[in-house]
Amino acid sequence: MLQEFQQHIKAKFPFLLQGKCLLTISGGIDSVVLAHLCKASRINFSLAHCNFHLRGEESDQDEVFIKNLAEQLQVEVFTQSFQTELFAKDHQLSTQLAARKLRYRWFEELAEKHHFNYILTAHHANDSLETYLINTIRGTGLNGLTGIPQQNGKIVRPLLSFSREQILQYAKEQKIEWREDSSNASDKYVRNKIRH
Repeated sequence: MLQEFQQHIKAKFPFLLQGKCLLTISGGIDSVVLAHLCKASRINFSLAHCNFHLRGEESDQDEVFIKNLAEQLQVEVFTQSFQTELFAKDHQLSTQLAARKLRYRWFEELAEKHHFNYILTAHHANDSLETYLINTIRGTGLNGLTGIPQQNGKIVRPLLSFSREQILQYAKEQKIEWREDSSNASDKYVRNKIRH
């Protein structure tokens, strides 16, 4: 997968090799694999991790894991804590939407303050298909039927051409450790219902 990823970057995103990137990382397999691929591809990046305090001690352990990973990869790391449930209540938002608003606002602030050219997210082909299905179920217009774009302004998704299976296989081959988010097992969210 590394060779495919490097060819993909050269063909689609050569600007990432010259730019300064902020890689958003949860600790899950997708973002951890993206960090390893970027390191092996000599992309200049720092990590950004949000602690939403939604899973108690598990959330704090994710943050510790990310700090250790940054040390292992020898890259800079930024972490931020959010009182997500309070923000959701104050702004009458779902917890998921509140977390999304908080993280993207913080990523933009970091990019501006530290002069990052691009913000990398670890969305992959399965995520794009899930988004397409969610939008179809909700009766979206034509714009929603395209799934997730590979680039949207500063936000770049270099894994969008790769499947979850490819990512998992690469992680196993390279003996990469990652964190499992227990909330992914729940059918509380529409995306998880579709995924399962």
